[in-house]
Amino acid sequence: MNLNYQKALEQIIHGLNLDLAWEYAAGIQYAQHTSKLKGTVFYSIAEELEEHSKDEIGHAHVLTELIQYLGGIPTTQVASVSTPMDHKEMLRQVLQGKYDAISRYLQRIYQFEALGMYDSAQKIRDIVVTEQKHAKDLEIALGIEKTLVQPIKLSID
Repeated sequence: MNLNYQKALEQIIHGLNLDLAWEYAAGIQYAQHTSKLKGTVFYSIAEELEEHSKDEIGHAHVLTELIQYLGGIPTTQVASVSTPMDHKEMLRQVLQGKYDAISRYLQRIYQFEALGMYDSAQKIRDIVVTEQKHAKDLEIALGIEKTLVQPIKLSID
């Protein structure tokens, strides 16, 4: 096996294990936040986070399969997260975690595609779609409005 290819695989495995540690942490964090979010305002958000928690565990399974397929050993380490007491701060922290996850996963897609592993890249792409949906749900819950970029008119001369 080409040394550069082997090194690239090791980098992907390392990155996937990092992603896996964060997915474990997210699943635990959301389950914990669900129990802490009280009041009618946060009831539907708590239910949503409970569903997100299940999704994160599903993502962990996908990552574990990819790591094993590449010849790696899936981590059992859980990334460290803090738990704010303020409900909105909890949600902001979760949202930032989503943005970070999307960024990491886009890097993973690039790495897989650079090696021609489009099937593995697609599995990560599917996770990104879910993470973006979660981010959108959280943005709505936090009242964050996205600024729409106006399309650019191109003129062909």
